[in-house]
Amino acid sequence: MKIDLGYIGAMVARNNARIPFKHETKNPLVGKQVEVNKNGKAYKITLSDEIKQVQGMMGMTIEEFYAMDINVKNADPSDVFSYRPQDQWLVFSQYLHDSKYFDSLSDEDLVKVESLLQHITDGLDSLSGYTGINLFGIRKRQLNSYEAHLELASSTAALQHFSDTFLSSDVKTGFDQLIQDYVRHNTKKVIDYQSIEERFYAARAKLNSLNAPLTYQQARHLRVTNKLGKTIYTDEEIKSMIENYQGMFKEIKNKADLSSVLLKTKEQLVEFVTKGISPKDADYQLARDFVTKHSNDTFKRIENYWQMLLQEK
Repeated sequence: MKIDLGYIGAMVARNNARIPFKHETKNPLVGKQVEVNKNGKAYKITLSDEIKQVQGMMGMTIEEFYAMDINVKNADPSDVFSYRPQDQWLVFSQYLHDSKYFDSLSDEDLVKVESLLQHITDGLDSLSGYTGINLFGIRKRQLNSYEAHLELASSTAALQHFSDTFLSSDVKTGFDQLIQDYVRHNTKKVIDYQSIEERFYAARAKLNSLNAPLTYQQARHLRVTNKLGKTIYTDEEIKSMIENYQGMFKEIKNKADLSSVLLKTKEQLVEFVTKGISPKDADYQLARDFVTKHSNDTFKRIENYWQMLLQEK
């Protein structure tokens, strides 16, 4: 598959095909301000409702505009997802568009599918940080490593569930291969990944005790985060944990299964993250509560896109 840098979604492509010489349809890029560089000079562009004005302003086509993205410049030709690390759903969408899968869908159903794909990949999309052109990201909060492990397993299973439920024949075969490419791309990032917060806790845990006066709450937080910061995980442990998650998410067939799997994965995640703290430790329950609170948003997001997926059946 070759990435089309001018592709920004199937609905936009459909609207442009309907009005080939007039770009009257409101585009999702409208109002977006991005900074690009051309010939060593920085430009800030606010995209108008006529996306081709980018051409008029800077003499660039949309493809040339995206070609200036640092992610595209550093992309690996053997890894299609490296071209769209902050919008990986666009790779799946382009494949389905090129395969004519969307041709039989109404506008409403097409938007639902693209929204679903966007929600599924959005967690791992956030691992790319704030580099490059990011026009579609739903979320901005940085994941912690244990959330990234869970997102890799869940999003992979959700994509496979989508494929098994809605696709067939050659379209499904190609989509399944794309899922494997997605797994390879994101596994590389996830295995060695730590959030800024986690790196801070790990560095601080190596320092001598602070002499500064702390409140009771501050002292408890310091003890817990220091203990979490000292915990080390091998690549094998991380891969094994991701595989355990994947095995559970693969069992989801309905909303009852979803509730059960989320409960099990929550418990496994908390146990994994707090493995370096003894159950006899006075801060053990506090550490569990800390991890549970920090992963709540991720579990809510995962539950949301699985609900969307199961509802579409």
